[in-house]
Amino acid sequence: AIGHVEGLVIDPRNHHVTHVLLQEGHLWGRKEVAIPISAVTRVGDGIQLRITKQDVADLPPVDIDHPG
Repeated sequence: AIGHVEGLVIDPRNHHVTHVLLQEGHLWGRKEVAIPISAVTRVGDGIQLRITKQDVADLPPVDIDHPG
């Protein structure tokens, strides 16, 4: 386990999911990152990725406005 799924990014033109938003890290170093949908290999109880935990940690943080 490397984080918690926080949401999805959807392309408004075709309504396809482009990225999964993931809250990555630990209590003192959390950040939200956008995982390209092409890196997702399986969806079930959670999601499985074809990239490593270090690849996810190396992603830049994103600043997404969440509705609500």
